[in-house]
Amino acid sequence: MIASFGELWRFRVNDSTWTWVSGSNDSSAPPVYGEKGVPDSANAPGARRSVAGWYDRTRKEFWLFGGRGRDNTSQSGASFI
Repeated sequence: MIASFGELWRFRVNDSTWTWVSGSNDSSAPPVYGEKGVPDSANAPGARRSVAGWYDRTRKEFWLFGGRGRDNTSQSGASFI
């Protein structure tokens, strides 16, 4: 079984620290999208798997985020976007 999670972490290269940014550590968490175009701190991706990452050379930070997950209408973890 592959675990899916919805948290976003940041790694700072200059001091080798990881910082939790947002998201849930519930492996079946559904997404919360809210209203399109309206920022809301309650919005969050659902549980994800796979990974995407990038390095911000200006800030010298590495960002890592899971890439595949449920959409907001699926009732089971078997449906991935």
